[in-house]
Amino acid sequence: MNWEQLKQQGRIWRSGALPGFAVIACVIVARLTGSLQVLEWMAFDQTLRSRPVESADSRIVIVGINENDIKTVGKYPIPDAELAKLLQRLQRDQPRAIGIDIFRDLTTGSSRVELAKVLSNRSNIVGIEMALSPNLTVKPPPELPLERVGLADTVIDSDGKLRRSLLASKVDGKTRYSFALLLAAMYLQSQKIALQHGSRASDPIQFGTVALPRFVKSAGGYVNAKAGGNQVLLNFRASPQPFTIVSLTDVLSNKVPSDLIRDRIVLIGMTAQSVNDIFMTSATQGTVLSNALNDAEQYQFLYGVEYQAHTISQIIHAVLEDRPLLRTWLDGWEYVWIVSWGLFGIALGLMLQSPWKTLLSLAVSSICLILICDGLMILGWWIPLVPALLTLCTTGLTTSFFDRDARILLEQRSLTLKRTYDAVHNGPLQTLAAILRKLDESPLRSQLESLNQELRSVYESMKQELLSGESRYIQMPLPELLYQIYEETLQRDLPGFTSLRVCIPPNFDSLKDCDLTSEQKQGLCIFLQEALCNVGKHAIAASRLDVVCTHQQNQWSLQILDDGMNDHRKDAHIGRGTEQAKELARSLGGKFDRQFRSAQGTACKLTWRDAQSWRKQLYCARV
Repeated sequence: MNWEQLKQQGRIWRSGALPGFAVIACVIVARLTGSLQVLEWMAFDQTLRSRPVESADSRIVIVGINENDIKTVGKYPIPDAELAKLLQRLQRDQPRAIGIDIFRDLTTGSSRVELAKVLSNRSNIVGIEMALSPNLTVKPPPELPLERVGLADTVIDSDGKLRRSLLASKVDGKTRYSFALLLAAMYLQSQKIALQHGSRASDPIQFGTVALPRFVKSAGGYVNAKAGGNQVLLNFRASPQPFTIVSLTDVLSNKVPSDLIRDRIVLIGMTAQSVNDIFMTSATQGTVLSNALNDAEQYQFLYGVEYQAHTISQIIHAVLEDRPLLRTWLDGWEYVWIVSWGLFGIALGLMLQSPWKTLLSLAVSSICLILICDGLMILGWWIPLVPALLTLCTTGLTTSFFDRDARILLEQRSLTLKRTYDAVHNGPLQTLAAILRKLDESPLRSQLESLNQELRSVYESMKQELLSGESRYIQMPLPELLYQIYEETLQRDLPGFTSLRVCIPPNFDSLKDCDLTSEQKQGLCIFLQEALCNVGKHAIAASRLDVVCTHQQNQWSLQILDDGMNDHRKDAHIGRGTEQAKELARSLGGKFDRQFRSAQGTACKLTWRDAQSWRKQLYCARV
């Protein structure tokens, strides 16, 4: 493949790739405006659900107060006396930490003294409060010191589902930690790994060498999310039963082995659906909840105490076992990733000209993309799947169909050109060849041979023009384009050019600011070529040829002058060239004029107004 063929192929690829670039731009705009956010959340949830199954977390035990426990106790909320008994029973088995995920802000009642004694005498108990929502504020148990009270506030996405965990926030000007973070810190402190944190809530939180990646407003598929305080993405434990859950009744009845409690984090919370301490999720295999109004409509959910357990679990296992914490790329790298898959789709659409091959390749590539995203999620990286998949498939299909249509049109035009040339070759050119065989050496034979060569070169020149299309007139500056036409035309073997003695190279620079469409530029080139060919074909004894360009007072002009005799050009104004020149003049809003001077040659002149001036005049005429 030579250089010209490579350039032709490049032009075809550029025209075929333009629709693909437009698709990439649309996907990026859609992502920037948040139109793809819900789809990216759904892909995020599904990717987390499709991870390999993990074992249950043996460091956490949940004491779930279920419907049967409420019936056994006989009332709700669970009385302080029952809670005090539960705490005393658990403390006998020496857990490392106990978290009470139940509000205990009310202090009235005869059994409160016993609960208060347990809360104040045991340093491994952590309680909760709600302090960030002005419409829902719940005070902590007054018996617990502030350093053993954690925030139970949650961050819910706009689709009602849970994907993030709040670790720290400012409350009354002071940095407060979440319930889950306090329990994780208490557990790790027993292994000589301390919590490290700056003075601001948004500062990085670190345990030893492990820093918890802080959630930002543009993390992953999020767009302008609320990222106040210090939040992390929840890396749910991928297990059908991630935590051991025992009931209140079983603990108080001594049915729970001591080994199950010893050195564990014990969470006490509600697992009764009637209490409604639940969160929607699609990222883990949660409990299925039936809609009370429609039993066929079901939702997956986590109990509040399970949500706390997932947060604690991901922190502890990241510090002690290097389990990945979820991270995201910087915005710039995410868009490089998206654009790269779009470019890959464009390449497939251009290289594979068969629609079926393109569809098959896109299907295989899409599967590979999904597997890559799944694999990186296992390693703890959330990278864009939905926008990358959209750009891959849509650019591939769009480019394939646009390029296919363009190639079909080009093939049809090429076939038409070939058949036309075949008809000329098998007809007039054969007749001309027969005439040449009968003629002896003479000036007429020489002229006919030149005509024969010109006719035979028409096919290649028309083929080149067909492949380049309008790109030549779009990409090349007008002065350079006109000078190229000028040079090519004067190289033709026409009798009028042989007598030229003075032929000053024209300067087309005055036309460099002329604003013309590609069609008008093409017409101007044809006008120049036709005017020069008229000199070469009809001028008699011409010794001088001038091409003059001017730009004065919003008016452009292109003039071709020669000093040859014009006896044979009296009827030139009625030819096809004259008609083309007049059509071009009308298109430009100008005027075409040809003057014949018997002793001084011919002047062929095209004048037109500046495009803005012409449009303004046309608008005023319409008004």
